[in-house]
This record gives sequence, C-alpha cells and structure tokens, in this order.
Amino acid sequence: MITKTQIIHQTWKFYFAPIAWVAFLIVLPAIYRAHWALAVIAAVFPGAFLFTWLGFLMHETWHKYVPTIPNKTMYNVYALLLVSDPQVYKMVHGHHHTHIHTWSDMEFHPYGEIKTRLLRIVNNLLEIFIGIAYLVAVSLVTVPRNAHFRDRYRIWKAAVSFFVWVVYLFCAGLASSLLFEVRPGDIVMAYVLAFWVGSVILHHSQLVEHGNLIMEGDWKERNLWTRNLRSNGILEKIFLFLTHNDSREHVLHHTVTGIYSRPFPREVPMPDKAVYVTLHKYRDVLKDMLLGRPSQR
Repeated sequence: MITKTQIIHQTWKFYFAPIAWVAFLIVLPAIYRAHWALAVIAAVFPGAFLFTWLGFLMHETWHKYVPTIPNKTMYNVYALLLVSDPQVYKMVHGHHHTHIHTWSDMEFHPYGEIKTRLLRIVNNLLEIFIGIAYLVAVSLVTVPRNAHFRDRYRIWKAAVSFFVWVVYLFCAGLASSLLFEVRPGDIVMAYVLAFWVGSVILHHSQLVEHGNLIMEGDWKERNLWTRNLRSNGILEKIFLFLTHNDSREHVLHHTVTGIYSRPFPREVPMPDKAVYVTLHKYRDVLKDMLLGRPSQR
C-alpha cells in the first residue's frame, strides 16, 4: 500500500515542473531560430513531457493528494501556466467523476450530446488534431451558459486569467529575446508549437482512457470501463513516459479516487474486470471517432 512518506516524497515535483516549463519557453524560440525541426523534437521532449506534467499536477492539486504543498495556490499556478481559466476545470472535473462516460460529463463533452453524426465527426477531428486546447476553448463558452455552473462562474476571474496569460507569455518571450536575440516571429511560432504539441499529447492520453466511451449503467460499472494502456511495447513505453504513466492504471483513479496511485504503478491491485488496451487497439478508438460512431467496449 502507498505510504504517506511516499506521497510526501512527491513534493519536489510540484515546484520543479513549473520552473522547468518556464525555462523551456525561454529557450525554445532560440531552438526554433536554429532549425524548426529541432524545435519540433524539443516540443515533444522535453516540451510535451513538461506540459503534460503540469496538467497532471494541476489535477493532483485539485484532488489535494499531497498534503505538504499549498494545493489551492499551486492549482491556480498550473492552470495559468497552461493558459487555462482555473475556475473552469475547478468546476467541471468533479462533474467528470460523477458523470463519467456519459454525455453529461462536461469536462469531456462540453457541448453535451452531439446528435448529428457530421457534427460529431467535426468535433472529434478537432479533439484529435488540436487536443485539450480545443475542449478548454469550448468550455470557456459553454460553462458560463450551463445551468449547473453559471451561478458560480465569474467573468472578472476570466478577465484576470487572460491578463495573467498575456503578462506571463510576454515576459517569457521578452526573456528569450534578451538572452538569445530571437525575433518576435520566432517566439510566437515556438510558443504555438509548444502548446499545440503538448495539448495534443495530453489529450490523447485522456482519449486512451475515456475517448468515445458513452454507456449505460451505474456509476461503479461505468468507472470500470475506464481503459488502461499496457506497457509491453516500445511505443507504449514511450507514450507512458511522455505522459507520466497516467493511462497505465487509470481505472484506479476512478474506482479508488482517494488513493494517489498514478506515480506508484503496481502498488494498488487493479480491479478484476480492468480493461487493457494497446496503442494498436487505440487506433480503433480513433477510427470510430473519425467515423462518428461509438466505440466498442
């Protein structure tokens, strides 16, 4: 079983990751200026590795898994560094756990049920090729209008978030310009690349776990259908490394939510009916999404 000491030993990650991400944003424009192909490689590693790390740490602070950090403050830091409005995820993530694998899950289905097949295909295309940034952008529009959330949503908080994003990216870009004498165009292109690659890889980790799963059943039954990525093949190992093992035993996060299991594979027994997939099987999920049809369980 996972001990409190093991959890406390995770503390350093919560401070190192945001510093490393900002340093990466300062250096990446210089790499892009040297050669765009090198920038693409850097955007995957360490870029996507750091981007997904921030995303998962934001998730961990939402759940308050590590008691030795100021979870509320660090949650806001991660959300803002990922150019996200902290209040949106704060509201919809609980909805995700309650309404998992249904159209009511506002985190994964901010539009609700999309009944027209063509519109489902268009939506799925945007998810696959733009990633989590697409769902975040849609949520900024749908959450304030949703009856469940609109009374708690504050426009002034969204305005503050926008201001912080501008200042943070401007300062990172300015530091890059002063240190490496890069042009504004190089900075813009490097940042678009970094956020796009990170957004896509992070969301595909989520799609491995939950993508295109809509089903009937009670809460326990729907949780059990959460997919888990096998770690046998080299591609699976690389993917799990880039995404910090989140999809390796993800069903545990939904069946034993109170246990911080992601950083400790094989420490908590998996459910008897756990669903395992490979990246080859995941291609079938993507195929179903591109055809606008539900995935097979």
